[in-house]
This record gives sequence, structure tokens and C-alpha cells, in this order.
Amino acid sequence: MELKGTQDLFRLTAGDSVSKRNLFGLIQYSKVPGSDFWSGEELKIGNTPQQGINWVGVPPACRAVILKTRPGSYAEDGWTNEERTAYRYSFKARDGVISHAEKANAVLIHQPRFRYPVLLFTETKSFWSYEGAFDVSAIDDRFVVLVRHHTIAEPAVSLPGEGPDYREGGLRYVTHLMAERSRDVVRELKERSASECEICRQSFAARYGVECIEAHHKVPISTYSSEHTVRLEDLALLCPNCHRAVHIYMKKWDLEYPEIRERLASRLAG
Repeated sequence: MELKGTQDLFRLTAGDSVSKRNLFGLIQYSKVPGSDFWSGEELKIGNTPQQGINWVGVPPACRAVILKTRPGSYAEDGWTNEERTAYRYSFKARDGVISHAEKANAVLIHQPRFRYPVLLFTETKSFWSYEGAFDVSAIDDRFVVLVRHHTIAEPAVSLPGEGPDYREGGLRYVTHLMAERSRDVVRELKERSASECEICRQSFAARYGVECIEAHHKVPISTYSSEHTVRLEDLALLCPNCHRAVHIYMKKWDLEYPEIRERLASRLAG
């Protein structure tokens, strides 16, 4: 397939092949207004085409990550199973030192929080073979594990609607982190605590006669780089409105939960 603009990346189907020259040109000239590959400011591709990690849009809430890899080029890289549903990919290192703060690595670490697809390409002679869209399933000090993403949608040029950036169930951290919410700990928290929103202090059960409370991770799971056990104090009970607002604040201003809670509570009190 020939890519004529960044939007075409989201139209690829697993098994499609893209010439190295074509993908190189797209990454190089997507940043140049008026070029054949220009698709607009919001669809510029970051990092140079020589690098293995590129991103669409502006981190941390970018539109997608592009990974180009040569299986076996690093000892830990490659498919982890015969079904080719999981792939291990090493972080970028400089002089043998890995920095998780480096933008190329950070866009992988932040993927579970912002839910953009990771578009994986493997080398096949003069082509890049598109393997499909993936999610980050495990984060280690040296690498991430990717698992197949279910579906991806072509991004609109305008900003997408805000909302919770997690999906219930399904995605698991296969080696270190649990990306799905622990249903047991959520159930225990709701049983121990009154069904009152921690921010607006309204009891939706009392108002509507049904439970409308939701559990929110105070510290995003994507920030952990080692095994972590979820405790009751790691979660907050929020009504749907406050929960949505918290995620909007997290995405737009990258604030931590305690500051967001105080800001929202102050606004509601005023």
C-alpha cells in the first residue's frame, strides 16, 4: 500500500506492506506544510524517520505511535508466542543508558493512560510489514510488551471528545502491571465506603435509588515500572460527572489527582 498522508496509517490492515522509502517520506515530510505528505498540524509525525519510535500528534495525548522493528536486532525483542499476539520491544537507549523520560520511551509508557494505538511494523527486505495495532501490556525497566489492539478508528482532525481513558476488563499487564481494574478491590472499596462522591460529596444512591459511583486510580497505572499491588487507598470513589472531569484535567494539564480534587472541590464550593 502507498501512504499518501498520515491518515492512511489508520487504514492499514495487518499484512499490508509499505515500502521503506514511502514510510520514510511520510515521516520526514508530514511536518512540512505544502509537501505531498502534509496532512495538517495535528497529524504531524514526531521524531526522525531513522528512529524506530515515531508518534502522530503531540505527546502525551498523541494520536498514535509508530514502531519500526527488526526482530532479533535486540536480544529481548521479538514475538513472545507462536500466535504472534504479543511482541516485546526494547526502550531506546543512549550509550547503553535508558531514560524513561525521553520522549520516544515516554510515548510507550503513557499509552495505557491515553489509549492511542501502537502501529507495529516489522522489516521485510525493502518493505515494512504492518503487523497491526497494539496496546502496551507490560512495562519493564528495559522493554515493553505489546498485545494486539482490537480496533482502531481513523482520527478526526479536530480534538476527540474527552472521557475516561480506560476500558473495563480485557487488557492485562502480562508480566508486571494490571491494566484492568481489579474488580475485587473495587467491590471491597464500595462495600466499605458510603456511595458518596469524594469530590462533590453527593450521594447518587440516595438521590436516584441506584448506585452511580465509580472507582478512579489516584496514580495512573502507566506511571509504574515495576510490580504494583492495588490497595484500597490507591482508589477514589467518584460520581460519573466528577470522574469525567478528573480525566479531562489529567489529559489537558497533566495534573496529579490530589491537586485536581482540590481544584474541582473549590469550584463546586464556590
